[in-house]
Amino acid sequence: MKVLITLGPTQEPVDDVRFITNSSSGKMGVALAEDALRRGHEVILVCGPVNVETPKGAKVFKVRTAEEMTEKTLSLLNGVDVLISTAAIADYTPEKKVEGKIKSGGRLVLKLKPTRKLVKEARGKFPKLFIVGFKAESGLDGSELVESARRKLEESKLDLIIANDLQKGIFGSDDTEAFIIDERETKPVEKTTKKDAAKLIWDTLEDKLIS
Repeated sequence: MKVLITLGPTQEPVDDVRFITNSSSGKMGVALAEDALRRGHEVILVCGPVNVETPKGAKVFKVRTAEEMTEKTLSLLNGVDVLISTAAIADYTPEKKVEGKIKSGGRLVLKLKPTRKLVKEARGKFPKLFIVGFKAESGLDGSELVESARRKLEESKLDLIIANDLQKGIFGSDDTEAFIIDERETKPVEKTTKKDAAKLIWDTLEDKLIS
């Protein structure tokens, strides 16, 4: 299979030296890429600004902003069988980037606008593409987290979604806890390494594609 995986954060420029971002490390995307390569799949990576080493054998494209990640990913999806969207793409970006550096001192008011939704656009352009999404929430109990993820699964017409609680400290960690959710069932993933979680996700993914 040919697989495209997005990973890492995006950076949304405020001026030439400041930007809005998040603490996504890209480790989950790298773990999924490594397991995909081990299984013999062809892997394309679209990476936001990350410090993790990407696996040899993957074709890597580096981007910075949410717009760049969305555009680059959509441009590469022809012929792809599976899109795994692990990237923590910014939900908002400044309406206007200031040229140069904003002077410090005093109050600063930023006007933000929503960014495009990659998985929704991918589904609209590629109706037969198998899409795996990720949903991160904070402070929800297990049932609320699953319900929130299932809503995204249905609204974005995903085939599979992985739900995480940010209060479990998953960003930047080598470990994770999650729920693997499709339209019929929910599989809890107890605390484990991201490498082992990637294997469980790929087992589920391949079962669905083969069945």
